[in-house]
Amino acid sequence: MNATNRVLGRIALVLVGLALLGVGVVTVLVPTVPAVAAVWQDVARAGLADLGPGVARQASIAAWTALLGGAVVLGVLALVVLSTLGGGRTGTVVEDDGGADGVAGSVRIEAAAVQHALSSAIGDLPQVASLAVDVYRVRGRRAVRIRVRPRRGAGPRELTERVEAVVADLDAVLGERLPVLLEIARGGAGSGKPDRVH
Repeated sequence: MNATNRVLGRIALVLVGLALLGVGVVTVLVPTVPAVAAVWQDVARAGLADLGPGVARQASIAAWTALLGGAVVLGVLALVVLSTLGGGRTGTVVEDDGGADGVAGSVRIEAAAVQHALSSAIGDLPQVASLAVDVYRVRGRRAVRIRVRPRRGAGPRELTERVEAVVADLDAVLGERLPVLLEIARGGAGSGKPDRVH
């Protein structure tokens, strides 16, 4: 439940994995296979020839510029990736600076307060064996994920209705409607059945 693009993430993981696999294969083959070692030395000499001493100034400047430019591009890409990895868990549920209705001051409700309120209210239900409550930032908005493991024999419809009533009470208290994902682990505690999402 975050804003990171999964397809791009998987493509990046595949590319990094293939690159590391290639480096590993070359690392094993260079010291063990003389033909590969000879090719490696020729490629290294050709690729690094302009970086060493005794090279024409123009060729040296072009080689170092390409090397440092590549490092800068990799650094910028790393910063872009790190900055877009947001969208995970967040510590704040509501932030309001007033302003719109002319009231001075600001209101900030922490995620821990919402987690505690929902855990207390839902955890007291007789149908619930265990639960986890997390708050995430998804596409610029806050959203709550409630994961419930019901007791054996508890009906998912009744459990869903009770959780919806608790969430409606929370929305009334906050004065704002939060998106909520309810996951109900099927089959009760200890079951290996797949989860049900509402």
